Amino acid sequence: MEKIKDFISCLGEKFFPDLPERKRQRLTVRIIVGISLALVCMTGMGIFRYKAVKQLEKYQAIADAYAQLDIILEEEREKSQQEAAEELQELFSEMEAEAERYRQEYEAEMREKGLEAYDWDKLCNENKDIKGWLCIPNTLINFPVVGTDDNAFYLSHDFTGDNSSAGCPFMDKDTQVWDFNRVIYGHNMGTGSDAMFSTLLDYEKEDYFKENQTIYFTDAYGNATEYQVMAVVKYSIDDLEEWDFRIRNHADMESYNAWMEQLQGRALYYEEPDHAPTSIITLATCDRRVFGKNGRFLVYSRKVIR
Repeated sequence: MEKIKDFISCLGEKFFPDLPERKRQRLTVRIIVGISLALVCMTGMGIFRYKAVKQLEKYQAIADAYAQLDIILEEEREKSQQEAAEELQELFSEMEAEAERYRQEYEAEMREKGLEAYDWDKLCNENKDIKGWLCIPNTLINFPVVGTDDNAFYLSHDFTGDNSSAGCPFMDKDTQVWDFNRVIYGHNMGTGSDAMFSTLLDYEKEDYFKENQTIYFTDAYGNATEYQVMAVVKYSIDDLEEWDFRIRNHADMESYNAWMEQLQGRALYYEEPDHAPTSIITLATCDRRVFGKNGRFLVYSRKVIR
């Protein structure tokens, strides 16, 4: 303590030699305290500035890291988008190749069967009611088949929807592709005509029946399914309650067997199938020769399973 007092006195004498001793000591103490406070403040400010600079450097490093991360993420996004675009293009190419392969196989199959390859996109654009295409090789029956919930419309309209007395072959209303019996109607245009289903009556001749056993029906966007003619029936719609030729499905085997027995019993000609038919197509047209205006001429064919 004495040393500090002596130090203060010495400083006071040196800086303030003309002042009284007590005043010199007070001034010297104040100066020392002021200088000390100033040094403390300067030191504190230096430390604060140092910490602030370090903090700023830290924040800048974080900001730089985020900026770098954004660059990396953007590069990854661009890379992912490019990869996705390449994968999508590859998928489209595979789909196009698959579609082309299917088209070639479809055309080859149709040529093998002696049929034309139908342009379903074009046909569907022309008429959304199209259900398929009916073809009996070596005959004049080769027509698109339509279907709606109104059996009357296509009696007087052609495939394009224009008025026509010949109409267009159509499926019985609300027929589904999975129905056991699908009935297709077409006009008989009268004696001497070969339009629409007029030539269907040629199946009344036994030789014609035996020589024209094959029928093809192609569902829209599907392959041609082969059917074999198994029965020809002259029918009156007065018999609908006794035996409905239009029945689509059977509730059980008893109903199925009874219906098939009636078909065989009513047939003008009957070709015994080698297995119980699982799907049949019935071609129906008017025939006034026996039953007048209620007369119908029916040709039944069953799906060929190989």
